[in-house]
Amino acid sequence: MSDQAISHRTRRIILSGFFFFTGICFASWASRIPDIKIQLNLNDAQFGGMLLFLPLGSFLAIPISGSLNSIYGSNRMLKIAAVLYPCTLILLGLSTNTWQLGIFLFFFGMAGNLYNVSVNTQAVVLSKFFEKSIISTFHGFWSLAGFTGGLVGGFFVAGHLTPLHQFISIALVSYIFLALAHKYLLPSEKNKQALNKMWNKPTPLMLQFGIIAFSNMICEGMMFDWSGVFFHDVVKVPNEWRTTGYISFMACMTTGRMFADKLITYWGARKQLMLSGLLVTLGLIVAVIQPTIMTSTIGFMLVGFGVSSVIPTIYGSVGKSAALGQASIALSSVSSVGFLGFLVGPPIIGFLSHAIGLRWAFLTVALLGLSTFYQSYKLKKYL
Repeated sequence: MSDQAISHRTRRIILSGFFFFTGICFASWASRIPDIKIQLNLNDAQFGGMLLFLPLGSFLAIPISGSLNSIYGSNRMLKIAAVLYPCTLILLGLSTNTWQLGIFLFFFGMAGNLYNVSVNTQAVVLSKFFEKSIISTFHGFWSLAGFTGGLVGGFFVAGHLTPLHQFISIALVSYIFLALAHKYLLPSEKNKQALNKMWNKPTPLMLQFGIIAFSNMICEGMMFDWSGVFFHDVVKVPNEWRTTGYISFMACMTTGRMFADKLITYWGARKQLMLSGLLVTLGLIVAVIQPTIMTSTIGFMLVGFGVSSVIPTIYGSVGKSAALGQASIALSSVSSVGFLGFLVGPPIIGFLSHAIGLRWAFLTVALLGLSTFYQSYKLKKYL
C-alpha cells in the first residue's frame, strides 16, 4: 500500500494505538512496583533510591531523542522505540538485585522518552492535515492505557503470576501491533542540520510554553504521588477509600483529553489553556478549603479536567509554530522543561508539607494554575 493510499483517518487510528501501547508499558511497570520491591527484598529507602534511575534516564535522553528524530526521522525512531521500550520492560522483570534494577530502570526511562518524542512528533505532523485539533485525543489513549494497565496488573496478581510473566505478555502484544501497524506511520522528513538547533537560545514563545508545561507537570506529579496521602492524612478517609482522589483525578484527566480537542477547535488553544489554569486553581481551592470526601473528590475532578489538555495543547501549538523550527527539536526542548516540573514537583510538595502541612502545600500549587492562566493570556499575539 502506497503512502498516498493511506487515509489520514487511518493513520490517526493507528497512531492512537502507539500512544496506547506506550502508556500500557509504563502502567504495567507501575502496577507491579510493590511486587518487584518485595521480590528484591528492598526497604522503602532503598527502593526510593532505585526509582530515581527512571526519571534520570528519561531526562538525560531528552536532547538525544530530539536530535535522533530530526536526523533520522520520527518514522524510523518510533519503530525503534516501539521495539526497545517493551524490551526494557522485560528486563525490569528479570532484575535479581538492586544494581540490575537501577540500570534497567535507567534504560527504561531512556527508551520511554524516545518513544514519547517520536510518537508526539508523528502526532504533530499528522495534525497539520486536519482542520480541527486532534492532539489531545492521542494523549487520552495514553491515559486510558493507565487504567487498562492497572486492570491487567490486577489480573496477573490475582493469578499469582510474576511481573516477568506480565511484562513478556505486554511486550508480545506490543510487538504484534507494531508488526501490523508500522506501515501506516507517516513518512517523516529528516533535518540533519537540526542537531545544532538543540542548543540555540530559546525563543520567548518557547520559554512561555516551557513555563506553562513546567507549572502543569508540577501539579500532575503532585496528584500522582500525593493524592492518596492527601485523602488519608487530610481528608482522613478509611483506608479502603484512600485511592478515591487519585481515581477521580485520573478518570477526569482521561475524559478531558478525549473531549478537549472539540473545545480547542471551537475557541482555540489559548482560551483552552486559560480555562485549564482556572480549573486547576478552583479545584485545589475546593479540595483544600473544606476537605471532606465529597468536596475533595469534586476538587480533584476539576484538577483532572484542568491538567488534561495542557500538555497536548502545548505540543500541538509547538508543532504548528513556524518560529520554533523543526517539530522534534521543539518538542524535546519544551518537554524537557515540563518533565523537570514532574520530577521536582513531588519532592517540593514533601518539603512544603513538612514545613506548613500537606493541606497548605496543595494550596500553594493553586498559584501555578493562576500562572498557567497568566502565561496563556500572554500568548495572545501568538495563538
